[in-house]
Amino acid sequence: MRSAEALLLTAIILAHWFPDPARLNIIMLFLPILLLRLALYRRLLTRTPLDLFLLAFLILCVLNTYTAPYTWGFYVVSRAAMGAGIAWVVGDWGRPPRADRGFVIGWLAFGVLIGVIALFTAQYTLKSIELQPILDLLPRLRDLPLIRGGFNVNEISGAMTLLVVPAAAFALTQQMDLPRRWRLLAWVALLTLGFALLLAQSRFAIFGVLAACGMVILGVMLPGRRRRFALAILLILTAAEVILAGNWIIPEDASESALLRDENSQISRLNIWGSALAILRDHPLTGVGINQFRARPVRDQYPVPGYEQQVLPHAHNILLQTGTDLGIPGMLVYTGWSAALALMLWRTWKRGGGWARTGAVGAAAGLLAHLAFDSGDAITLFDRFIFSYWLLVGFAAALYIGVREAGKADGAQVASERHPLL
Repeated sequence: MRSAEALLLTAIILAHWFPDPARLNIIMLFLPILLLRLALYRRLLTRTPLDLFLLAFLILCVLNTYTAPYTWGFYVVSRAAMGAGIAWVVGDWGRPPRADRGFVIGWLAFGVLIGVIALFTAQYTLKSIELQPILDLLPRLRDLPLIRGGFNVNEISGAMTLLVVPAAAFALTQQMDLPRRWRLLAWVALLTLGFALLLAQSRFAIFGVLAACGMVILGVMLPGRRRRFALAILLILTAAEVILAGNWIIPEDASESALLRDENSQISRLNIWGSALAILRDHPLTGVGINQFRARPVRDQYPVPGYEQQVLPHAHNILLQTGTDLGIPGMLVYTGWSAALALMLWRTWKRGGGWARTGAVGAAAGLLAHLAFDSGDAITLFDRFIFSYWLLVGFAAALYIGVREAGKADGAQVASERHPLL
């Protein structure tokens, strides 16, 4: 049953990779999942603190198609439905028959795949010029199936933040005895994704990951020499990234261009945020519509210098972008489910065993790394890579549910031992 659910989820995710209106029909694949679950387990989903926020998110998206100044119609809402559906389906994998451990194997393997794809398809920019000798050794692949033209380095780096940090948690954990092949896979994912992030030089992503890895080391490693060694390596990597980001070793003939690029990037980001705030001021309840920040009428009404003819895909901040999509209500709902996630992961950490604690640290740190990326860039809630965020949310829910159900079982066993007649 869990394998069938995973296959159906994969079909739904692949259908939502492309901007095709027909993907709205693919959402109906959630129906057989729910019907099978009802028939086999006598339940549709398992409740968590996320539920009300996800339901509110879906309602806001539907209402937005009627009330916002601009709309692409219901087909853009399907990515919201996909996200909530992923969270609910994967979350239930924390109950028997459990599939959260199988999820981790798939997640780590997917991380290796994305890392390899990023290495060979990323559209490297001037930010990576210090690493050009390495880049020159890599073949450039631009016409792979599903990946025509390659990836913007910031976009794929945002996705990698969600993959590399959980990989670090399972590679480094001393909270449990992890099977050797699992740990090996985690190390391969960590090193592949880490190397790809280094070459891409998406600064918000890298510094978010470095900070999150510090949280992982403190959370899953026991005090002692190994933890101190891991922290020392992390400090060295952080210092190296500061040197790269500060353009301290850039070739002399490119130094002026690099400094100008960084200055323009900072100014542009402030102008983009100003445009988003202007939208919120004019449309506080609805924003301009889902995924409409990039639309030409919106760009003409809320211009950003330098983007008169270029596509400006998002507001370079997830909270502001959510506001331009769904207004202040959307910002509140997003903040609400983020707080609920934090509470769930904290409870999992406090009450769970080694498996749950490792997973909770990996998921929490991965989501924090992604939030750091989203503070100055964004994979929006309606972006093609958003499925990776929702999968990690679902995993967090599965861990929470697993620990909660185990607590109920332990409580019932204690009660039966005290009162045998019950």
